Amino acid sequence: MKSRFSKERRELVKSTCTLAGATALAFIGGSLNAFAAGGAMPLPQAKGAPVHGDTFVFTDGTKKGQPVLVTDIVLDAPPVTGAAVDPATGKIRDDDGDTEHATVLFYRVVPAKLQGDMKIDTADGVMAYSAVCTHLGCMLTKWDAAAKQFVCPCHGATFDPQQEGENTGGPHSRTLPHVPLKAQADGKLEVSDQIVGWIGVKRGSFF
Repeated sequence: MKSRFSKERRELVKSTCTLAGATALAFIGGSLNAFAAGGAMPLPQAKGAPVHGDTFVFTDGTKKGQPVLVTDIVLDAPPVTGAAVDPATGKIRDDDGDTEHATVLFYRVVPAKLQGDMKIDTADGVMAYSAVCTHLGCMLTKWDAAAKQFVCPCHGATFDPQQEGENTGGPHSRTLPHVPLKAQADGKLEVSDQIVGWIGVKRGSFF
């Protein structure tokens, strides 16, 4: 299967550049009729979502509040839940106190199993996805160990982390947004690029 990781990011950047160019034309007498005719205007990311440079902390368990390291994520084990931390404040990102958009699921596989584009956005086989179901916004708290898929407890939607977060069962919904990762020198997981996909249930032109 051809990876969407880099493709979708390129499309998002291309759309942003197109919007900037169209806006410039409007200022000099042009128009934005292209958008009315079906062109795409990119949406900003959900408030409280992880951003480039954020690190993560555990949200539950014995390590709650501690930084998430690459070594904390065990190969082929159930996903680990964490939340993005704003490096400027040292606090978990939130949307008026709600930290759901900042919450992610970490899952790890042998790097050799990953496609080329996926490897770029993972850290030694560790991948991260939004923990918010794209169907109706419930938190993905269940795990199908046999199928190795995230499961929504509300309506049974399933998402496969090894197929780039594809919605594989239950109610039809968007692909689960993934959060690109890299490892810092001390092993902390860090957001390495912009998220591909809108976190939550709101739909945009590419998501």
